[in-house]
Amino acid sequence: MPKVVAVIGASNDRSKFGNRAVRAYRLQGHTVIPINPHEREVEGLKAYKSVLDVPGTIDMASFYVPPDVFLREWRDRHH
Repeated sequence: MPKVVAVIGASNDRSKFGNRAVRAYRLQGHTVIPINPHEREVEGLKAYKSVLDVPGTIDMASFYVPPDVFLREWRDRHH
């Protein structure tokens, strides 16, 4: 089971899937890393602009963003 989960598209808007994912992963006991270039914090957690800004290892990434953002983050993480 992955320990550290990056939620790309994390949001402070509780009606959005990116916020629901942050809350769900936390309830399941994962360490959650919110990724959103427009937020400083999400649900009380430090948010990062990109996966490239995250110190340490990410075990899994979960995407809640438009396709062009997904492709950019995927490329960044795999280069």
